[in-house]
Amino acid sequence: MKQIILLISALFILGSLTGQEIKTVATGLDKAKEEAPPDTAKHHWKFGGFGSLTINQAAYSNWAAGGTNSLGATGMLNLRLRYTKNKHSWANLLDAAYGFQLLGKTENAKYNKTDDKIEFTTAYSFELHKNKKWFLTVLANFRSQFSNGYNYPNDSVPISKFMAPGYVVVGIGITYRPANFFTLYISPSSGRFTFVLDDTLSKQGAFGVEKGKKIRGEFGPYVRADLNKDLAKNINLSSSLELFTNYLKDFGNINVNWNVLFTLKVNKWLATIINCQVIYDDNTMIQTNAPEPATGPRTQFKETIGVGLSYKFH
Repeated sequence: MKQIILLISALFILGSLTGQEIKTVATGLDKAKEEAPPDTAKHHWKFGGFGSLTINQAAYSNWAAGGTNSLGATGMLNLRLRYTKNKHSWANLLDAAYGFQLLGKTENAKYNKTDDKIEFTTAYSFELHKNKKWFLTVLANFRSQFSNGYNYPNDSVPISKFMAPGYVVVGIGITYRPANFFTLYISPSSGRFTFVLDDTLSKQGAFGVEKGKKIRGEFGPYVRADLNKDLAKNINLSSSLELFTNYLKDFGNINVNWNVLFTLKVNKWLATIINCQVIYDDNTMIQTNAPEPATGPRTQFKETIGVGLSYKFH
């Protein structure tokens, strides 16, 4: 009987010691896991953005009040891709849109372009301060359009085309990023190039390029501010503001390109899109009283509102 009691006691003590050892090892593993540097390889790349497609249509038959048949569509794509590792980061932004409207009966419908833009920005940054808010940055921005533009109702003579105009800004400066949703870039020395690669528009001296030339170079300070923030669960605000002035001519005349985009999500697939853009370019002459020639630069404003399909990329 004593031997059985001793055997049971020995087994109990052994089990307790084994359990305690396992617990100690497990605790040590958990602690080591917590203290170990995280595996961030899969988090170096961060991708986001959204795409949308809005369609509007109206049809009339024997309608006493009158009306014109119409069919229109607008597609938008806003994508962001960022790579971050140690002190290095590389950010890319693509903002593109195209819209059209067909007015009139099918056989005689007139095509009007309602939206058209391509903009791509890429920036490499090197961390300057351990607070991860100040960076030395090399930035390049490209802006143009997909297809010909017309001064409607005249749709026979194009007033703009792809790369007529096209804009490229390249510079080196300082980026201040106090939060993930806001970035401010300041460059005291940037090159801004205006391209008019169409022969006809080049001969007219369109968009500030000297007649017969296809490129105009400027040199001066460039400022860019980018904001992308969720104001509420289903409301996003995206905005970019660009400012530039030329050291070499008319210094102080500031070129402005300000784009504001509101996205109001109804659910995963439906959203209301509100887009506003303000442009002022001292070198772009605006025709206000056709057929009279353009008289000078003007503040350009564009606004679009649409409800349609939308998808948010993560």
